[in-house]
Amino acid sequence: MKICIFSRPFYPAVGGLEQIAKTLAYEFSSFGFDVEVVTDTQKSESNTDNFPFKITRTSSFKERYKCFKRADVILFMNFTYAGIPAALMSRTPIVLSHHGIYNSKSTLKIRLLEFTKRHLTRLFPNICVSSFVARSLPGKSCVIPNAYDDQLFSYKTSLRTKNFVFCGRLVDEKGANILLDAFGKVIKTFPRAHLTIIGDGPEHLALLEHSRSIIPSDAITFTGILRDSHLVNVLREHTCMVIPSICEEAFGIVALEGLASCNTVIASNRGGLPEAISTCGISVEPTVDELYKAMMHVMRALQDGSSLPGQPSDEQRAAHLAKHSAKYIAEHYINILKKVAAQ
Repeated sequence: MKICIFSRPFYPAVGGLEQIAKTLAYEFSSFGFDVEVVTDTQKSESNTDNFPFKITRTSSFKERYKCFKRADVILFMNFTYAGIPAALMSRTPIVLSHHGIYNSKSTLKIRLLEFTKRHLTRLFPNICVSSFVARSLPGKSCVIPNAYDDQLFSYKTSLRTKNFVFCGRLVDEKGANILLDAFGKVIKTFPRAHLTIIGDGPEHLALLEHSRSIIPSDAITFTGILRDSHLVNVLREHTCMVIPSICEEAFGIVALEGLASCNTVIASNRGGLPEAISTCGISVEPTVDELYKAMMHVMRALQDGSSLPGQPSDEQRAAHLAKHSAKYIAEHYINILKKVAAQ
């Protein structure tokens, strides 16, 4: 079976959608399928496409059509009008994988386009990454949660030298600003506490300036973007990952990476994040006061040598992460892609 994955953002771009698209492409290839990724993202000067699958980097309608036409099935990573016309013209079966709910509060034009996307899901087979997303879309769908790179991230009991870590894009909706305010309160009681901010984005400079006004410089580190083993090594230095998203995350692969690297996770109760951590962590309202309370519970447990709040047993952690391994999730995708291709 020839599988075409259409993902407008892809490696070397950084984000959850890019990560799951790459993970699925790797796993489909490992199963012996002929895989081609079609993406708008151009490779950087330092990036070489050394993958076990083909990557076609194009925004051309004609080139997309050719790629879709030679496939047996097309997997769309999110509904996008950029690819649907060429895919429909190719007459190749389409499966939509939804990593959002298409409910932007932006301009009227965008709201109308996203309203149309939601209702067009009725015309296609749909995969949703969480029950939260499935409830938000009218089309019939099955839920297949996201996977994480279980070959890269693996839990190890080790000495944690730092307390809290955030990993994500530095944009308002990810809540790094309220995390800084909450940590600013924590540091007043625990002056030796430490917070690491991993990632980059348009709010980087503003967050840096804000942190300098409320937090001692030796108590916080901004690392920029980290990848692969470097990211893993830094995450493993920390006791607790904090995911303070104020938006409704569709799922949250970073939560799985946190559970596979840190002792415990504090995550926003918005969107699909509660499904991502399940019973393995703490789910809170993403406000300064609620984050502060949860972080203080962690710091007091560390001080007392008691059990960390939300920390799962080794068995609980392993069982939860096993349900999100790359191979396990890819097998569920393949079952659906085979059925659709055979129709």
